[in-house]
Amino acid sequence: MPITVKVKEQQLDSFLKLTCIIGLSDEDEMKHITNNFNVNDLANVCLKFECDGMGSSLVCSIKSWNRKMGEDWKVKMKVSCQETDIPFYSEWVCDGQWKKIGERLCSDTILDNVYINVININITTSKVEDSFLKKIYDDVDFTDFNLSAADGSVAVHRTYLAAHSDVFRAMLKKEWKEATEGCVQIEGVTRQTLQHLKDYMYLRTLPDEGLEPLLLLASYYLMDDLKEQCASKLALNCTSKNWSRLLEFAAVNKISELISGLMLNPSTAVQKQKDKELVDKELKTINKI
Repeated sequence: MPITVKVKEQQLDSFLKLTCIIGLSDEDEMKHITNNFNVNDLANVCLKFECDGMGSSLVCSIKSWNRKMGEDWKVKMKVSCQETDIPFYSEWVCDGQWKKIGERLCSDTILDNVYINVININITTSKVEDSFLKKIYDDVDFTDFNLSAADGSVAVHRTYLAAHSDVFRAMLKKEWKEATEGCVQIEGVTRQTLQHLKDYMYLRTLPDEGLEPLLLLASYYLMDDLKEQCASKLALNCTSKNWSRLLEFAAVNKISELISGLMLNPSTAVQKQKDKELVDKELKTINKI
């Protein structure tokens, strides 16, 4: 019997949740590509599951493309998956290329010599209005303020700082020395973190690494949206190895959003039990795939 896949779709607000039940038999070089799924009427996605044979990892990949290819705009994908060996959360602009979500080495259960895996994939999309913003982001002639760290500075526009933070808005009033000097020295951060801050303000993107100092910066400058996004990505990418460290970091810095996200992380024992119950429920239907 070849690799078999059954996918259940569930729309959760703006998220499309795909619950994938994959059956692996004792064969070599198994591969299955799913049908297309519509995400928020902006993009199509399909999934690919591959395995070189029993004892090898099950590899999951995703491909996305715009539903309206003729339109002059782009679509950004946000994809998360917690059931792979390393939790996955990333974002990118639809480009029609395969992106690896992760691997699973151990199966959830075995039924009649078929190895069963359950993988949940959460997907959301948004239209990227980036033609004008990209020009501003790349501008070097009309920037009028600098964010400075010990190892360098990042040039920005005062208007963007004021729009994203009430703290910066107050600082940029004429009576503050920073407004006169056109620069603010930020202690305890690197230039890279300040660049990540600019990337988010202008392009709404988050880094894959360096989220913790960016989260502290967002908290200090009362940038609630950035704070929430950083906490969410940290919680989604959390593993059993760094869960305790992140929880301590959140508690010490009084970041309730991260504490809540970590407590709800699917890698906890409670969620694992829920996943097992889902597997047991779906075992009866796997032979019908």
